[in-house]
Amino acid sequence: MSACSVALSRQGIVTVLREHKPRQHIQLILPMIDELLKQSCLSIRDIDAIGFSQGPGSFTGLRIGMGVVQGLAFGGDIQVVPVSTLQVMAQVAIDRDMLNMDGIVMPVIDARMDEVYWGIYKNNDGGAQPVCVDALNTPEQVSISGHAPGITDNIDIGVGDGWRFRDRISVQVELVDEQLVSDAEQVLELSVDRYARGLSVVIDQIEPLYLRNQISWKKRPRLRKPTH
Repeated sequence: MSACSVALSRQGIVTVLREHKPRQHIQLILPMIDELLKQSCLSIRDIDAIGFSQGPGSFTGLRIGMGVVQGLAFGGDIQVVPVSTLQVMAQVAIDRDMLNMDGIVMPVIDARMDEVYWGIYKNNDGGAQPVCVDALNTPEQVSISGHAPGITDNIDIGVGDGWRFRDRISVQVELVDEQLVSDAEQVLELSVDRYARGLSVVIDQIEPLYLRNQISWKKRPRLRKPTH
């Protein structure tokens, strides 16, 4: 599980708070936001926009994050800037100098149900530029061919826990970091850029990005009383 993190940019100065407490994000996130605002002597109504990871990711995690963002955005009448979780992970790899200029990184997240979320990103002058649309497939179906024209089957870096299925993924990768996860600092970095380009929206226009069209589960058959 990734650390719970929040980040704030004020006049170009970035402040980040992180807590490494798995499965406690719902208890941690609002107090961390309050603390970050207090440290900067700000209130929520002083914020221009809220950037957040829209997905793909776990159903529960995305709903928690979306609920927090909705509450803050509605309460403060604040625009929001959604970014892809996979793009955030690619940006983390770039910021850690794991990728040369024009290098290619493939984030892969374990989506459960024997599937993975994945995308392909290029280091474009220090920014994670999407090469194809984020996708959901079984590990065997992950393929560059048909998704990313001009990109060979050799990827510089693979990141994310979905690479635990490396022996089932046909894409060749030089280096893998299964422990790399998204972080609020890179969410902020990507959001600031999108906000500057006029890409913020109102919260009503946004839904979590699940990629799955439906959630499936087994239902117990309803027991009916015999009719007479």
